[in-house]
Amino acid sequence: MMSAFMVVGAATPNPARDSALEAIKANGYIAYTPSEAYKLARRICTQCHSDERIKLYCPRCGPPFVALVPHMQIIIQNYRTAKPELVIENITEFQAVAIVQVWNALVGNWEKDFRDRDIERLVGRYPGLLTLARTPVENRPIESALSTMDSLKMGHMSGIKEAQKNLGSSSKDAQSASSGHQELGGEGQIKRSGGR
Repeated sequence: MMSAFMVVGAATPNPARDSALEAIKANGYIAYTPSEAYKLARRICTQCHSDERIKLYCPRCGPPFVALVPHMQIIIQNYRTAKPELVIENITEFQAVAIVQVWNALVGNWEKDFRDRDIERLVGRYPGLLTLARTPVENRPIESALSTMDSLKMGHMSGIKEAQKNLGSSSKDAQSASSGHQELGGEGQIKRSGGR
């Protein structure tokens, strides 16, 4: 049974407790919640990148996030060497696993566009990220939870549900779209321009 003191103590801001809890999560002893992972990704990545730069990252621009994050650690180390006056927070591999899931869910996951051996080569010596790359998306708790939150989506992933709704993603429209050439008509409706 919790005493009133324990409840008040747990609700009272405590920087030492929060710092210790962050260290425990950063070292993989406790998993990040989707909300915590989102805040972590925003805090870490916006040290160097603007929202606009993150939004513009897409499959045509580079490798999947699972392969990109290890290179960010190298860039952080280079910044620390070249500009020691800048305070840039580094990331642990456990944080990287959480951050990758966040950006996969909000910007896009294009791991399937890469061969497994290429991802393995790009990920390198990070077993946690390699395990993540081999884990189906539906078994990634952070990515699965955040991918349902359309209000957070950014970049080319934003507006996907709205576009699908406007295109008529019902099974009738899907059957129609699969037979013959389609093009968009007025107000997002599909119109036939040939076919059988």
